[in-house]
Amino acid sequence: MHNFINRQETYQEHLVSAGTVLEVRTSPMPYGGLVTSYTDITERVLAEEALARANENLEQRVRDRTEELTKVNEQLEAAKKTAELAYQDKTRFLASASHDILQPLNAARLYSSTLTDRFTDGDPEDRKLVSNIEASLESVEEIIGAVLDISRLDTRAFKPEISTFRLDDILNPLRVEFTPIAKEKGLKLKIRSTDVCVRSDRRLLRRLLQNLISNGLKYSTKGGVVVGVRKTKNNMANIEVYDSGIGIPEKQQELIFKEFRRLDDGARIASGLGLGLSIVERISKVLGLNVALKSQDGKGSRFSVAIKEAMSVPVAEKQAQPRAIVSQLAGLNVLAIDNEPQILEGMESLLRTWKCNVVTAPNAQEAAKVIYSSKTQPDIILADYHLDQGTGIEAVVHLRWKFGVHFPAMLITADRTAEVRAEATDKDMEMIHKPLKPAVLRAHLMRCKAALGES
Repeated sequence: MHNFINRQETYQEHLVSAGTVLEVRTSPMPYGGLVTSYTDITERVLAEEALARANENLEQRVRDRTEELTKVNEQLEAAKKTAELAYQDKTRFLASASHDILQPLNAARLYSSTLTDRFTDGDPEDRKLVSNIEASLESVEEIIGAVLDISRLDTRAFKPEISTFRLDDILNPLRVEFTPIAKEKGLKLKIRSTDVCVRSDRRLLRRLLQNLISNGLKYSTKGGVVVGVRKTKNNMANIEVYDSGIGIPEKQQELIFKEFRRLDDGARIASGLGLGLSIVERISKVLGLNVALKSQDGKGSRFSVAIKEAMSVPVAEKQAQPRAIVSQLAGLNVLAIDNEPQILEGMESLLRTWKCNVVTAPNAQEAAKVIYSSKTQPDIILADYHLDQGTGIEAVVHLRWKFGVHFPAMLITADRTAEVRAEATDKDMEMIHKPLKPAVLRAHLMRCKAALGES
């Protein structure tokens, strides 16, 4: 009665026992008295309360979800930083490992090159043996280079060098490389010539095909391998490698492109690590190429590499390499710096074959003593990058400062990182990668000798 008389406004009355909500409206009459109306609004009130609870729950869920996403983003950022640090560590490891791996190979190449020059006019059988040693060392270099290059691909430290070239420029050397291997196994190898030109990374594409041919010969016990190029539509060409090997079951054709994966039948036929086709797969991704496989168990395989044709380029004229270079480098004073005695011995033997005057030292301090004792300043310094005391770059800089002479210098290293190249360029040093190719070294020394003649 108090609400009726005093409030005279709309209000809600909750009947707890019945669970009902009534809306009460009271209005005074003009001549006294009240008019009261009662409306059951229980469903509306319950709906409003449910909506309020839902909104509150939704806001809480949004807050919880936002907090979860924030944590996930923080974890992803931390994982990204960890991955970047791992890439940097792997790159540094590769630089160090490549030096240790290629050092003995570099020494072997120096010794074999010395033998090659000494047996130029010797017995044909001796020349053949030396040539076989050179070819074997080059194959080892290719294998090691493949592993290191693929590792660099994985660490994003490797960029393809794109150029336009004739496919024959890489197919012809592959024919020369694999023909003796095929003959030794009693297999036939036929690589058909082509006039197709492409735009790609010459070295990586060669390695891709090299691995496919090697794989075909390795797992073939009869027949052989055929390589050809077939032009298709839309200025495309397929480089196809056929072999008569054991074949690959369809269910296992994706498996063979994984690292260290080999089929049981293949493992019984030939030894290996199972890296060849994983390298093919990685290179194809870097070059944007599609490698297709068609094979049947026991009936051989066909690998097909689809590549876009490029405008034709002229056939490069073959230039005969000079056999005798003694007179061209005779009398050149060379200082070789390396912390490996075998490398120094091999380098000295090769340079003396070319009639150079050679002195050697393991570091900058010993090099300075050698220069003083010989009373002859070097015309050029050949310095290995990794020394027991500092780097080859630091050694050259020290000797230039000590003698007040800007000695021409070449850095010899297995480290292919941009940082080392930039540092060498900044210190006015040319750079040669290991394993050292004698022809490349000879060309550098000839330019140095020519520059000395002009000055």
